[in-house]
Amino acid sequence: MDLLATVIGNAVADPEFRARLLDDPRGALDEWGFRLTKGEVRMLDVIFTSDKKKVLMDKFDELQDALLHGLGKELMCNVVRCPGFGCYPPLSRHELRKELDELRLKLVG
Repeated sequence: MDLLATVIGNAVADPEFRARLLDDPRGALDEWGFRLTKGEVRMLDVIFTSDKKKVLMDKFDELQDALLHGLGKELMCNVVRCPGFGCYPPLSRHELRKELDELRLKLVG
């Protein structure tokens, strides 16, 4: 179940991934390269249903606000996105990878 916990943690930290996960849970897993067990996929199917989407979105927003409030300044985050959090984006998400490259340049110099 640790892989499903990683998926959920990534959804808290990354609004792009969160939106994709709430719209198409299995598609998000495939796109971002998560490899869950069969049991975890069954749990995902039960948790991330269309009738729960709004409630889950609100809860994820609350968790992200708490995360950014606690760590945002130290990690150069803003209230919209924090490129230092979440899993490394797939190749298809060029704009997100560019954001990480720009952050790396700021940190490394």
